[in-house]
Amino acid sequence: MPSSSDVDPDPVPAAREPLDVRAAAGYTVAVLALAAMGLVNQPFLRPDDPWSLGVSLPLMLVAAASTLWRRRAPAVTLAVGTPLAVAELLGGGQMSAYVLLFEALWCPVVHGRLRLAHLTTLAAAAVGGVLILAAGLLVRDLEALLGVAVVLSMVVLVPLLWGWEVRHHREARATAESLASLEHELAAERAALAVESERRRIAHDLHDVIAGHLSAVSLHTSLAADLPDAASRERSLRTARDSSRAALRDLRSMIGVLTAEEGAAPTATLSWGSLGERLRGGLPGAEVRIDPALDAAAGDTGVEPAAQAALLRIGAEAVTNAVRHGVAPASLTVTLDGDDLLLALDNAIPPGAPPPRADGVGRGAITARASAVGGEARSAPDPSAPARWSVRARLPATGRIPA
Repeated sequence: MPSSSDVDPDPVPAAREPLDVRAAAGYTVAVLALAAMGLVNQPFLRPDDPWSLGVSLPLMLVAAASTLWRRRAPAVTLAVGTPLAVAELLGGGQMSAYVLLFEALWCPVVHGRLRLAHLTTLAAAAVGGVLILAAGLLVRDLEALLGVAVVLSMVVLVPLLWGWEVRHHREARATAESLASLEHELAAERAALAVESERRRIAHDLHDVIAGHLSAVSLHTSLAADLPDAASRERSLRTARDSSRAALRDLRSMIGVLTAEEGAAPTATLSWGSLGERLRGGLPGAEVRIDPALDAAAGDTGVEPAAQAALLRIGAEAVTNAVRHGVAPASLTVTLDGDDLLLALDNAIPPGAPPPRADGVGRGAITARASAVGGEARSAPDPSAPARWSVRARLPATGRIPA
């Protein structure tokens, strides 16, 4: 038996299918034409005394009329057309009976629901087997018996097998169209996720790089207004001016990336030296210890460029938060410890300051950048000293960065 499937073959519900007038008219014309041409075959039960045309023609016209419901209600075509066609083959011999029997068995398999298709196949196979067995008991001539078996097998098996083939092709086409639609939806979702990821990356870059420079500008301009010494004011204003120029350069670099060919990368003005100066300028007396190996090119030390860049961005975010929200004393330590890059930044928390938001962009950026290169980072109050804020990051220097 053909394999089952839960796919309904017709995309349009059966109740909305129009009556198949053209099919019924075509079969009616075929019945009349074959009768007029006198094309008949010997009936199986009355080979010497077939029914008259007056009996056979009404039977075949009724069977042809049942094809009006071949798609709308194929069970009607099966229930009406099959017994009339079989009766004609047994007692009348009109050639149109073969055609109408083919249609009566083919329609339920192709247009009917799965249950009707299975029932039609089982019933036709059972009736065909019974007829062949009955012919074996009634016909003593082996050659005639073989001819009857071949004819019955062809009349029953051909419409069923062809119907299942058409049904399977229709189901395969519907499945392919469904998969294509799902693929289009997935492609649209992937494109939306890529856009969202790019937006978040740009937001992190703006926050990490440009916001740090602007924080330094705001800090040093405010500080210059309160300094009594002219040299100190000049030094603070010069630092603010340099930070504003660096912010402008970074902003132009990022705009260039957004308007350039794919594959371009921003050229940020971040460096460990500039971060150390920013921390000392915002929190006087801050201790800064940077491993000299990290000031060299990543290719000279074996450090992955992605890890080096991620640690630099984490450091920029940590320094910006310390200058903006913290107070002295503060310290920044960045070291290359074997296969790991380590960053530690500590600063005091102002008395009475509200706790930082757990879902803030800065803290989220620190964690996301560490995770992106297979590392880990934490920014929270120091467990051993709640009045101090602590940032810790550990990134793989080489060999363990995910694709």
